[in-house]
Amino acid sequence: MYPVMNSAGKANGVVFALALAAMFVYSLPPVLSFARAQTDSWNLFVDGKLLRKFEQVYDKRLFLREPSQRLWADAQFQLFGEGTKGVVLGKDGWLYTNQEYRVPNDLDASLASQLEQIVKVQRQLAEHGKHLVLLPLPMKLDIYASHAAHAFDPRVHSLYDRFVADLQLRRLDVVPLRDAYLRNLAGPRLFLKSDTHWSPDGARLSAYELARQRPQLLGDQVYVSRKAGDKTVKGDLMNYLQFDHARLAPQFGANPIELYETLQADQDSDALFAEQTQSLLLVGTSYSKIDDWNFVGFLKEALNRDLLSIAVEARGPFEAMNQFLAGDQLQNPQIDTVVWEFPLRTLLAHRPGALARSAQPGHF
Repeated sequence: MYPVMNSAGKANGVVFALALAAMFVYSLPPVLSFARAQTDSWNLFVDGKLLRKFEQVYDKRLFLREPSQRLWADAQFQLFGEGTKGVVLGKDGWLYTNQEYRVPNDLDASLASQLEQIVKVQRQLAEHGKHLVLLPLPMKLDIYASHAAHAFDPRVHSLYDRFVADLQLRRLDVVPLRDAYLRNLAGPRLFLKSDTHWSPDGARLSAYELARQRPQLLGDQVYVSRKAGDKTVKGDLMNYLQFDHARLAPQFGANPIELYETLQADQDSDALFAEQTQSLLLVGTSYSKIDDWNFVGFLKEALNRDLLSIAVEARGPFEAMNQFLAGDQLQNPQIDTVVWEFPLRTLLAHRPGALARSAQPGHF
């Protein structure tokens, strides 16, 4: 006997058919737009990439995507106290990148690989008459561990001193900063609560610590940093809070900071337009690149001298150094000292064999 469709089944069938028809009509504009934008469809189809590319484009345009993500993020926070992958929630509104929590099982091999790469850089610079000074930046989780809400690998605390000792064992010139950071915990915040980067106060402390430990770098020009305004920085880690934090966790939010500008004091008009040569160059990451931190300006003030800077955002310290080594400044005979700003969490984010690739972890 054949099954008979009752009225409820018919209604469900009609609703399902209408939903399919609505999705078909909704999908036509994205499909047509995608088809017009493709210039290499056949090769993408042969490689199996065409469908995957269309799925990515369609997924981003799906009207249910953002509400669904927000609903899931709210549930994830309320049930597990977690943000989106990439951030670890701390206490009192503090956020940490998960890179600092993820100590790799092959840490020894990764560290050895990166030390070898650093030694190669030092030798290449020496061949061009340039002295390398490493400036390792401490990890936020290490310095502000008291605000962490989740346990972390104890090697997070010991990694900085181990790295410095390994550099010194290889006769590399390194300026440690960790002790200075720990001595200044009672002062202004050295890292932003909702960002991976240091605050202007952290940048200033690092610049003056470099000047204190390497007085041979001091010049005779006077630079002065003055407050130029105020700014509210959202914080890159806030991008991983996709739940409604204003309602569910208002302690997480933007960071107010003071902005600074650094100018040379008592500079006459002749000196202003005179051609000047610089012997000091800074190679750095977003800690140096982003103007909000004013690290380059604080270096000028602390060292009493001008300097050149090559900094790359979101690519890591090795990519920044690679760009310098591949550029014209390597051949510049006026440059005799290179300061390499090196975030310590690079040691955790990289893996052996990954240094040759241009792609680097985010936040640097």
